[in-house]
Amino acid sequence: MKVIILFGYGLNCEKETAFAFVECSRKLGISNVEVKIVHINEIICNPGELKSSDILVIPGGFSYGDNTGAGNAFALRIKNNLLNQFQDFLSKDRLVIGICNGCQILVKLIPEFFDLALVRNDIGNYQCRWIRVKVNPHSNSIWLHGLDELYLPIAHGEGKFFMSNGVLSHLIKNNSIALRYVDENGNYANLRFPYNPNGSIYDLAALSDRNGKVLALMPHPERGIFFTQQDNWPLEKEKCKRLKSAVPKYGDGMLIFENALKYFC
Repeated sequence: MKVIILFGYGLNCEKETAFAFVECSRKLGISNVEVKIVHINEIICNPGELKSSDILVIPGGFSYGDNTGAGNAFALRIKNNLLNQFQDFLSKDRLVIGICNGCQILVKLIPEFFDLALVRNDIGNYQCRWIRVKVNPHSNSIWLHGLDELYLPIAHGEGKFFMSNGVLSHLIKNNSIALRYVDENGNYANLRFPYNPNGSIYDLAALSDRNGKVLALMPHPERGIFFTQQDNWPLEKEKCKRLKSAVPKYGDGMLIFENALKYFC
């Protein structure tokens, strides 16, 4: 099993994302996982690197400084140099995930998502906080299989999904809605800040393609693979002690990576 994680031109979360896959393989006891961090130019020069992979990851960051819009320039680099290879990869039994800036890039590469955009947060500034998201019970996403509610961090300035009501209805009909923001009681945020941190329509936090193999999400699962990374871990640890239950080692982010590796086992 081979995982390649892109980097270059401002993508800056490649190392922690690679670590998440390595730690996940250790947790699951899977020894044949190769995780490679590869510059986009290396893929352009040697497309066989992509062809020989099982999982493609576009991590978070600020590619090209987001100066021409979040993810635009990096998406164009892929389109102009690797479009046929990327489409061939998608046509095979392979998995793709785009995280934060990677999500902003992916929505410009997946035809199902061409009629939507990710724009500046309603609050007008960068948001870095922990949020709760609920998995669409009708989603067929391989990445989210068997999951319900997740506690994950976000860190973005342009995380608002924006589209027409017609496009939204189409995505809902196709079960492309993968994650939605919820409050502490598990109720949909209904655009309320800070539960919905960016004003995203329909409280959207992530999309999946109709085959369930591509996941484009704004939260950062790689930053929430350990329990002690959570902002509330001291309180949750105390709750565990009082209930005489085991303190967990891993956080909800790990579950997403587990699903991906289990798919190929």
